[in-house]
Amino acid sequence: MSPEQKQLIEFAIQDLVAEIVKRENLEPEVAMESLYHSRFFAQLTNPNTGLYHEGAEYLYRCFKDS
Repeated sequence: MSPEQKQLIEFAIQDLVAEIVKRENLEPEVAMESLYHSRFFAQLTNPNTGLYHEGAEYLYRCFKDS
């Protein structure tokens, strides 16, 4: 994984956590834990999926569908 991909994945995680907080009215820590323990997290952090290029709303839908 390149440094650029790593940074973009981190940004995508931050954006998705913010989206989870907003839509589900959760504390950030709870939203992060929910994401980190999800099946979707492995997909999001895999640079081969390219999910880190997607927006927070799309990522949230994927997260909820997983």
